[in-house]
Amino acid sequence: MSSAATHGERIRALFRDAVDTVVVAPFMKVDALESLLKAIPPEASLRCVTRWLPREVAAGVSDPEVLGVIRERGNATLSLVNRLHAKLYIAGGRCLAGSPNVTFAGFGENQSSGNIEVLLETTTANPDIAGTLEDIDREAVEATEAMAIAVRRLADNIHVPADNASSAANSFVWYPVSRRPEDAFRMYATPPGGYLTSADRHLIADVAGCNLPPGLDQAGFRLAVRDLLAAIPMSNPILDGTLDFLFTRRDADDFISSMATDEYSHSDLWTAFVRWMAHFFDDKVTVQEVSELALRRAQDIR
Repeated sequence: MSSAATHGERIRALFRDAVDTVVVAPFMKVDALESLLKAIPPEASLRCVTRWLPREVAAGVSDPEVLGVIRERGNATLSLVNRLHAKLYIAGGRCLAGSPNVTFAGFGENQSSGNIEVLLETTTANPDIAGTLEDIDREAVEATEAMAIAVRRLADNIHVPADNASSAANSFVWYPVSRRPEDAFRMYATPPGGYLTSADRHLIADVAGCNLPPGLDQAGFRLAVRDLLAAIPMSNPILDGTLDFLFTRRDADDFISSMATDEYSHSDLWTAFVRWMAHFFDDKVTVQEVSELALRRAQDIR
């Protein structure tokens, strides 16, 4: 292979006479995947593994619509691995491993300058490759149309700056602004399309901002949201420790003031925080409304 060949050309050359093929990459774009499919013999099997996160889809670095392309081809499967970061291109026992995702930027074939990538020749007998494939097999779940629709609808409710989309996909601070945490799982599992009420727009933006992969059950969703809430700095005083403790808006004033906007006032943000904490940490806190809205920590609430 000429040293001038692009990564995309090397991958397509690997696939041209293959009997079985595997494509593993966290980011998959429809157009780049279609360029690979043209090189794979129609009778060859294809296994694709990727991940879907709302902020990455919103940033335009990954397309859940690849599911339709793979199903249309036939003799092909698509699995999701939420922690996936590996990039592997396999034909039989031969393998190209490195950094390129299934994007034209990763392939070095976009109209502007491509990414600086590396792609090394190896085999599936390589212990590192074999171990990675075993890890993938343990965590992979089948991608479904419902998952594809859900992650696309959530992504459509996230704004990612176009000038820095890829880095913005993973650089964000989550804080809830809606007042209906009890409906959050329903909004996550089956996000509505079309017209949304103002309340639904706020809630779906909160759920989308959680950046959770599709397909979690209610218990998994609850644990993930608890982790996000616990990561908010002002959660520490109310969650840490075991003694009875009253946490008021005054205690949260510095943090909330830094986040208040024309759309969300200090009072709006405080009320949202209290409701989400009381709903997802009902085993640790309760709402106190004697003189003002506050959170109370006490032992053995339930």
